[in-house]
Amino acid sequence: MKFLFIGDFGNLKLENHAEDFTEKFVVYDKIESAVEALLAGRNDRFLIFLAHEYIKNAQKLKDFTIANGIPSKIFINVPKASISIDSSRIISLDFDLYGGVTKFISSIENQTYRLSGISNFIRKLREDLIFLSFSNKNLFVSGETGTGKSLVTQIVHFVSHRRENRFLELNCVNMPEDLLESELFGHTKGAFTSAYAEKHGLLEEANNGTLFLDEIGEMSHHMQSKLLRVIDTKKFMPIGSNKELSVDVRFCAATNQEPQLRLREDLFQRISEAKIEMIPLRERKEDIPSIIDFFLSSSSYQIRFEDFPEEVKKAFMAHSYPGNIRELRNIIGRFVEFSEYPMQEKHAKYDPSTFVKQELIERFVVSMADLYMGQIEPLEMTIKRIRSKLESEITRRVLNACNWNKNLAAKKLSISRKTIDNMIKKYNLDKRKGKSKNRTEDNSIV
Repeated sequence: MKFLFIGDFGNLKLENHAEDFTEKFVVYDKIESAVEALLAGRNDRFLIFLAHEYIKNAQKLKDFTIANGIPSKIFINVPKASISIDSSRIISLDFDLYGGVTKFISSIENQTYRLSGISNFIRKLREDLIFLSFSNKNLFVSGETGTGKSLVTQIVHFVSHRRENRFLELNCVNMPEDLLESELFGHTKGAFTSAYAEKHGLLEEANNGTLFLDEIGEMSHHMQSKLLRVIDTKKFMPIGSNKELSVDVRFCAATNQEPQLRLREDLFQRISEAKIEMIPLRERKEDIPSIIDFFLSSSSYQIRFEDFPEEVKKAFMAHSYPGNIRELRNIIGRFVEFSEYPMQEKHAKYDPSTFVKQELIERFVVSMADLYMGQIEPLEMTIKRIRSKLESEITRRVLNACNWNKNLAAKKLSISRKTIDNMIKKYNLDKRKGKSKNRTEDNSIV
């Protein structure tokens, strides 16, 4: 992708931009010179910025790029105009509202470089997202869990002309149909038994913005049908209401499963006007050092991947990462926080998968949050119940593993011997049976 500037934009200070951004900036003072450059680079995609004096050329330039098969987006400087898409290729905005062209482009760069890496896949993806952002096409992102599908949709929103409005996200996994319908469409007061007050749904809240539906394949076919109608008509009715509301929402959706097997064909076609497939981390391992450096930098660590011991670097590069970037982030977090080098034997290699249990913790938390959505009780009560059950089970298992050596168990748990005694009494732990004395079945949230 190349950036063409036509007209007087003052002094474009580009020295602080990434190398693969700055090398693509070209400034022309005549429209004829820019046209020649477009023809010469017709295999590229272009972001074209027109100074105010060249606005009258925008339509002709648009027609020229279409006729010659040159993918482009044309930005015109309209004083006091908020950013908007006038046609499929022309975007109007007041550059001064964004601090000038350079800062506007910097904001785009800052967003796209949230995708860390040096692979050809990442380089192309950054360009694809810039081009897709300035469009109203609905976006479908596929790929394995942890590959960054949510991040991609966030970047598209915060680069786009919708950036000043809301980006909302809804995970459709394990959500009962009635709750999902209420979350999306909202409801009036008294629409159903527990509707004690009016609720604005995500469709209404995301008006003029973006709504990301994660794991959309988990939606029932009935809900898919209702969502399809919203996409087609741009209208919906809250539950219990007889008044239709109009809405302008860009839909993004994602799944880590085969979408054609889980989605209605007509819905899939409408929600996948643009498509992106995220490849797993094991297929772009050259990005691992950059991703690690990004995580370290964002957490204010001075150390970088190159500072790691050689055996640690080799281990990070060799691991297969079934949990992809999310797993790598968790492993890095455990590594820098605890500085653990788990050696199974004297000459064993460092194994990042030892830290994958952090991924299990995240999944547990997400599952508990999903289940809580179907409960009616104070959050504090639920958290207290979860803590008690975890504390009891972990204490029991550690005591058994230590053959009920209380001093050893206390050391392993990093607590005092007195606290161990208190837990045994509190949870009625039984040395003889290796479990609580009066355990009963519990069908509650945990």
